[in-house]
Amino acid sequence: MKFAVFADAHIGRAIPLAIAEHRRKAFENAFIKTIDSIIKHSVDYVFICGDLFERRTLRPKMVQFVEDELYRLAIDIQKLHKKKIKILLIRGNHDGRPDSDALDYLKHPLADYLHIFQDKNPVFTDDKISVIGLNYYDRLDRAYNEVVKTRLNDLQGLKILLLHGFIANYNDVPPYSSSLTLDDLSEGDFDYVFTGHYHKKCNPKKLQSGGWILTPGSLEIYDFAETPDKGYYIIDTEKQDFTWIPIDSLHYMKQVKIETERNKTPSWYEEKISETLMDFINELRSTKKEGYLKIKLSGRLSEGWPSDINNEFISELIKTEPKFLWVDVDTMDIELPQETAIIQKEGVEVSNYFPGISSFSETIKEMHTKIRDTLEEEASTLTGLLTPTQRSPIIHEWLKHFEQKKFKGV
Repeated sequence: MKFAVFADAHIGRAIPLAIAEHRRKAFENAFIKTIDSIIKHSVDYVFICGDLFERRTLRPKMVQFVEDELYRLAIDIQKLHKKKIKILLIRGNHDGRPDSDALDYLKHPLADYLHIFQDKNPVFTDDKISVIGLNYYDRLDRAYNEVVKTRLNDLQGLKILLLHGFIANYNDVPPYSSSLTLDDLSEGDFDYVFTGHYHKKCNPKKLQSGGWILTPGSLEIYDFAETPDKGYYIIDTEKQDFTWIPIDSLHYMKQVKIETERNKTPSWYEEKISETLMDFINELRSTKKEGYLKIKLSGRLSEGWPSDINNEFISELIKTEPKFLWVDVDTMDIELPQETAIIQKEGVEVSNYFPGISSFSETIKEMHTKIRDTLEEEASTLTGLLTPTQRSPIIHEWLKHFEQKKFKGV
């Protein structure tokens, strides 16, 4: 048998909002290329390990796009290779929740080639394979114990686990994130474990039980911090062969850091930004792709404010290369000169008015970053704003921070 395994297609992602349509097009392009490639490889099963969509609330045309592509996958393999395939799909964290699942839009009584795992019925079995599909849960370890371990006796034939979550000592697990261990998976005695959620490709790894685990990563560059190593896996179960199929990104996407340990003037940063932009334009010309760039500035100013770093020349430089779609200059990590923190008129430090504010500044910075990221991830594509439901947990977190903070000993 042949399997195709991919994850994290994130259809509908439109971040950054300034180039929303370019980003949507890039994720759809990666999905089309993946479907084209899978058709050529004549697989028997396709496993999609969550986050097929970017968000639960979708434009109808995005749902139609995915429906059409999955239908094309099933029909073309049947026509070209004379076989019927099965596409098995689990819910990721971006796809929604049990009571609000974007995958419900794909369900159709005639789509017998598609199996979407349900929370109440997480097992799929035919005459060749048995699969447990573990949809996304905040507490992966608890869900694994309650959903997977209780159904191991229901499996027969080739045993497969699909999940959307981190695996410790296999993925680089972010701090405070729920995860499973390789030992947990070995106890399940699976022949294959396919995982999503982690956007970086991980090479197949043999479990102590003799089975295999692999993480294909995402199909398209999700944000500027990711590498362009995107694609999916083809597995030949008879030969025990794992083939990585790269998917070339539609655009060239890069992040560059300009950092210094010495105090610098705004004009110094302007000069470095200009040099970086010219280098990027030359790279675009060599790749023959359209692209976008993020520049992160880090260091301390010797004078002035971050807003004094003039960006007006950027638009003129971009005009010299039509393939240069967009650039973002991030000044969040620029530190102010020491004297800027003093109120010039009174000659008194701001911190004197707010005892303890310096220790609270890190919390303020963290919350600012969280709010900015939430806006990028969840804000309305029309208004750029969050809904009351989306704002509520942020407001409660702010209040919690202030309630825990003591000012002037109160």
